[in-house]
Amino acid sequence: MSLNILETKPAEQLFLDVPIQQVLYPSPGVNFIEPWVSMYVDAIRDARFGDAVWARYHIYGDVENGIVGGSNNMTALDVIKEDALSYRVNEPEEYFKALSFYAKTSSADGHADVIKVITNLDEREITEFKAKQEAELEDEA
Repeated sequence: MSLNILETKPAEQLFLDVPIQQVLYPSPGVNFIEPWVSMYVDAIRDARFGDAVWARYHIYGDVENGIVGGSNNMTALDVIKEDALSYRVNEPEEYFKALSFYAKTSSADGHADVIKVITNLDEREITEFKAKQEAELEDEA
């Protein structure tokens, strides 16, 4: 399955926000890590978007022993879910565009769990996320 995705623009604005060309030819000072570079590029080109998102969350090399650096001890899948909730609450229009995009994911995708985490948010989770966000804003005030 191949979609017509421009490699000079993000494949999708929220989770696949780094264009293929930027990954292949990074700006000075930007370091993308193999094997994630190849996985990211190949997965986008093959419409395996769960694999691509998974690679995107590893591409900077800040995941160690399954934990994302600077994330309060969260796994990559937990961070993806937290980001999905944030986008759903704070950028709903872009989030729903993303859902349409991910509906085109190839059946050959090895990380269908990633797509499921992004697309299957329940109302309880959304409500809890909003409450947590509001509490954090109150703490900052």
